[in-house]
Amino acid sequence: MSGVTYEDIKKANRRLESPPGVAAPVGRCQNQWQTPITMYGRNNLDWEVKLKESSFVGDMEVDSWDWFESRQVVDVVKDLLQKELRSKGKRYEGLVINSYVRQGSSREGLKVLNADEFDAMLEFHFEGLDELIEHKDFKNSDLMMFIPGHCYLELRGVTIEYLKDNFANLYKKGVFIEEGGNIFLSSKRLHVKIFESMVDSAVSKINKEMLKHDTLESKKCMFGLKRKMNPPSINLAITLNAAQQYFGIGPFKAEKELDIDFVPAFLLRYDQTTCYEGMLMQCPIHAVCKWAEVDSFRALATADQCRIWVVKSTGYEKQILDVARKDERKLYILTALRILKTYFVKMKKEYAEDLGCAPPQIVTMLKSYHLKQLAFYLLNYLCHKYPYFKLHGVQQALIYFIEVIRVDLKQKRLPHLFFADNNVVETMLPGYPLVPSPKLREEGSNWKSS
Repeated sequence: MSGVTYEDIKKANRRLESPPGVAAPVGRCQNQWQTPITMYGRNNLDWEVKLKESSFVGDMEVDSWDWFESRQVVDVVKDLLQKELRSKGKRYEGLVINSYVRQGSSREGLKVLNADEFDAMLEFHFEGLDELIEHKDFKNSDLMMFIPGHCYLELRGVTIEYLKDNFANLYKKGVFIEEGGNIFLSSKRLHVKIFESMVDSAVSKINKEMLKHDTLESKKCMFGLKRKMNPPSINLAITLNAAQQYFGIGPFKAEKELDIDFVPAFLLRYDQTTCYEGMLMQCPIHAVCKWAEVDSFRALATADQCRIWVVKSTGYEKQILDVARKDERKLYILTALRILKTYFVKMKKEYAEDLGCAPPQIVTMLKSYHLKQLAFYLLNYLCHKYPYFKLHGVQQALIYFIEVIRVDLKQKRLPHLFFADNNVVETMLPGYPLVPSPKLREEGSNWKSS
């Protein structure tokens, strides 16, 4: 198997940019990083001035040159990694590495402060097995309740002996689990024993090629790529030194470290029933190799941690957020979300790094993920269910945001899984496939309402 060459690096860089003048599509058809759009609207003038001068918010925008450099470097590294993974994946019968599906704040136009984190799913499938894989919702057998966002993947119409004979290397890694007369795919073993191993090998090859190039030209290796221990995600750290050029990009103003966070993802299906603002969405639904996080859902303690998968419906999120970029009222909500994210980041830094003490509980309990879920509730209520509510600017949007946070604090529940909430999703998304009921919601048992 051939390794990555420096010519591959240069070719990958040339493939980065889209043709000029081509309008980006939305939702599942748009797979590029997106620059945030800030929309303040009409606010109290003194309030807006104080907000922009505040040390806890201030300038939340990502530097344009930092954004340009970082996304280019990240895309080149991802391209090189994909080439190696496809090559190494051939040793496992039936395993096919597809493409990256960009997600997270850098894809959704919600980034703040620094262009230093980029998230993606790495889509894969199994030739000869795809049609036999069935998605089974996970239920807590003791509580007899549906646990949203998690599932098992069962193989139907096949025996373990057939899998042992025809998919021998996957079988040896324990990817197929026989339980109660049924056969399941193990997300954890697929992730740990196959994908992590392939990524480590690919990282080693890329580093060696860069070391050889740097040794020849500058006598010193100034580029580093390593995998961080961050289970169950695969987290890669790219270290770039100042005054150097890599992949035809640079030299950089200062040393920087970029994080690429991705999870292997199996495509379950495309939704054929859900519409948004008159358009059939056809969003992809994935099962990702990110086994149960018991701390978030205590009811998951009864799940087999080797077998359970996390269901991702980020296609809905991306479609809604893409459309929001063309609507002023919706942009006020997204700008308010980014203001809160900035405040949370700066509060953590101020207390933890500068003052050396624990930051306020709210900024450690509420994650960026939770804030985004609240944004979807606000988009639903303020722009769809009750569009006559006043929303002239980001100040009003921020007041609504703070009010729903107050309600969640009072009820001691973390905002979780908007797209699993049967009571509100249909308003925004007619035709959305409702999840089974009854269901559990994530509880914030350690919250203090005072």
